[in-house]
Amino acid sequence: MSGILEGKVAIITGGAGGIGSRVAQAYTEAGAKVVIASRNQEKLDFIVDKLQAIGGEAMAVATDVTVPEAVDNMVAKTIEAYGSVDILVNNAGGAMFVKPPEKLKPEQWNAAIALNLTSVFLCSQAVGRHMIKACGGRIVNISSVAGMRLSPSFVHYGAAKAGVINLTKSLAVCWGPHNIHVNCIAPGLTQTEGVAQWLPDRTNEDGSPVARLDYPPETENVAELALFLGSDLCRHISGELIPIRALYELA
Repeated sequence: MSGILEGKVAIITGGAGGIGSRVAQAYTEAGAKVVIASRNQEKLDFIVDKLQAIGGEAMAVATDVTVPEAVDNMVAKTIEAYGSVDILVNNAGGAMFVKPPEKLKPEQWNAAIALNLTSVFLCSQAVGRHMIKACGGRIVNISSVAGMRLSPSFVHYGAAKAGVINLTKSLAVCWGPHNIHVNCIAPGLTQTEGVAQWLPDRTNEDGSPVARLDYPPETENVAELALFLGSDLCRHISGELIPIRALYELA
């Protein structure tokens, strides 16, 4: 799908992480000008160098996406540099910690909701205002299968990700008349650098390879779907939730 985002400008939050950086690479290879955001400037600069090395136009804006003023600054710098925002990928988030609900402190709950749900609203609102004026845009939210099913080990994360799914559908309806498409990807366990360290071997006991559907998807698989949903190829798709997970996770 080379060139399908030619001339487009995309903001990717959580852009220094495993999924975010792979989405940024896919968007760059498809011709987009990419702005990546996270709180770690050093990691962002490393990713930007990699994107520029493959011939892409990219910049980093260190941003705490839970803070409205920081989000507004991210959007303002993007428009100052590139003139528009055509695509937003709300990827920032994380489970943060595993804790039974009876031991969750209010500040821990609030921090999880802020990072995984409030940030999606703040970024969508800030970018959505510009997309409404431009009469179009694409928003891709990264939720999780934890928001689709029970999450007893981290109720804070599951609740927030379920909120992202509902927010996706609501924004799709609210902004559909402005030609803004809002969709959601719900990855299961994904082979990020951290996760890959403790994943089982790719071969069975008899030495035969593990079937692709029996092994967690790679960040590239999430990026490919995010690329499709950020492009004009999804012009008849909005308000949808698309899971991406291994076969064993379907049970």
